[in-house]
Amino acid sequence: MVDIYLSVNNNEEMIHIPVTPPEITVTSEQGTETFETAGYGIIRIIGSRNLRGISWESFFPVHDYPFLRDTSLKGQEYADKINSWRDRKLPVRLVITSSGFANLDINMACAVTQLNGAVGSNGDYNYTIQLDEVDLLNYTLNNEEELTLAQFEEIISRLDALDERLHSIEDTMIYNYMDSNMPEWARETIQKLMDKGYLTGVADNELGLTMDMLRIFVIMDKAGVFD
Repeated sequence: MVDIYLSVNNNEEMIHIPVTPPEITVTSEQGTETFETAGYGIIRIIGSRNLRGISWESFFPVHDYPFLRDTSLKGQEYADKINSWRDRKLPVRLVITSSGFANLDINMACAVTQLNGAVGSNGDYNYTIQLDEVDLLNYTLNNEEELTLAQFEEIISRLDALDERLHSIEDTMIYNYMDSNMPEWARETIQKLMDKGYLTGVADNELGLTMDMLRIFVIMDKAGVFD
């Protein structure tokens, strides 16, 4: 069994989706970075996962069906409540729990980017909804709504994660020249690429190499790609 909850302001207001949709679509794209080498074509580096998107189709009932998960509102009243949150520009907490054969558990802050609906012939309100994950830090910087305790704690958690990531970065330098700044373990490979004409600088002969690029070139060199 799957239950879907939407809430704002640390559960100050909550909606339990009354009719579980037959299908829930979750999208999660992966960012990548590409660069072109003179002798080995395009190389792609895997980046960070982008924010998720979730959507489904269902209906808000006006009739008392036996399978309902919630009966606190009727029909379009559910849509009106969600739209009131949208009008206030509030981030919405989406929680999806599952049990039994289902295996879907989600807890994320999001924005309701689409809510389209129409009243059917039997009075029920048929709708489609799209929710996109939001970064609460960016949201707070651009909106006047006060933070709840839960939102504040999530922001602190994100800041801690960013701090750890910054400290884990070995080197953010750009290596433009074959000089003492170039890591010793990469010099032989980079010199080989320059001698063969595979690697040439731009502007003031700047190579523009990052640490990731150095690692990739060295791995390729050890594999015999440049021989």
